[in-house]
Amino acid sequence: MGIQDLQTFLESGAIPESCVGVDLVRIAKTVSQRLVKQAQKKGGSPLTKFSLVVDGECCLDRLYGGYYSDWACGGQWNRMVSFLAQFVSSLQKANIDLVVFFNGCTEPQRMAEWIVSQQRTRQRVNQVLKHVSTKGTPPPKVWWTSPVCLRTAIRMVLRHLNVAVVCTMDDHKQEVIAYCRENNFHGLIADDAEYVAFDPPRYFSARQLKLTYKGSLESKEYILPELVKGLGLSSDKLCVLAALLGNYILPEHELADVYK
Repeated sequence: MGIQDLQTFLESGAIPESCVGVDLVRIAKTVSQRLVKQAQKKGGSPLTKFSLVVDGECCLDRLYGGYYSDWACGGQWNRMVSFLAQFVSSLQKANIDLVVFFNGCTEPQRMAEWIVSQQRTRQRVNQVLKHVSTKGTPPPKVWWTSPVCLRTAIRMVLRHLNVAVVCTMDDHKQEVIAYCRENNFHGLIADDAEYVAFDPPRYFSARQLKLTYKGSLESKEYILPELVKGLGLSSDKLCVLAALLGNYILPEHELADVYK
């Protein structure tokens, strides 16, 4: 058990209406219309964009442009640039404003967590190499591993496309949610249970983010009020639950007696 199990539970849809499919383009249109009306009533200049913060660490594969198993070398850069250009163009047409965050450092307090993550990546790479050598076929999509320097490449392309990019310097998740709140953004696109404890304005799935041929931007929205209702908790107790599930500050093994 751990805090990320809360994210898995939320994604499973075990609680009705806690995870619903949405079209961000349609939501942006509704929000923009509401903002225009509010600005007209107040007599000020309208701020009509639907503003979202994106945790880029949660959706590297989405920003990369998808999975192409037949690539041995080359081709990825052009494909990624082409996809991101289409992606940003769709955002601009839909009046959606994005700020994409990347982790600018490995926080010392999360070093143990980072080591576990690197070990999992190494194990997955070994599985891919073994599969290719024994089967001679492309590896399963679930074994996808980001290419070297992918974060740097994505940042470079996004900046070229005039998308705001931020690198965090201290605690990545706290800086992401703080930026979202301090700048009155409408929501967060990510997939990490730690964000649930911060109770973001609206919480959309990064893994489910999909640009369709019709120009819609599909994802899933996590309805946190439905989650706390289904768990029989009050909203202020959600952060307590997140702490008791175990995290980098209070690991699971130190909570073994509590679980008993």
